[in-house]
Amino acid sequence: MKRYWLSWYGTSDSFELTSPWWISGERVFADGSAELTICAAIIASGTDAAKSVVVNAHDISPTRLAWRFVEERPDDWEPFCDRFPRAEWMQWPDR
Repeated sequence: MKRYWLSWYGTSDSFELTSPWWISGERVFADGSAELTICAAIIASGTDAAKSVVVNAHDISPTRLAWRFVEERPDDWEPFCDRFPRAEWMQWPDR
């Protein structure tokens, strides 16, 4: 299994994900509507499997997800830092 750092545009009320995730910003459209910029750390067998974890966590159609990036990370990578702190509900292996 590999570790991935993913980001997409969406809403925080349309999915349930136990892997670490954070809202890192938003993009605003000319009509005033907005979408959140969401980042997540996922452990999966490959890029498509990592994206599937996120897609399967959503209540909306996967075609409505706008991916920003999906990046494979080193085996010892952890997503937690000052900007992305660990919360008690986040499921991630301990070092």
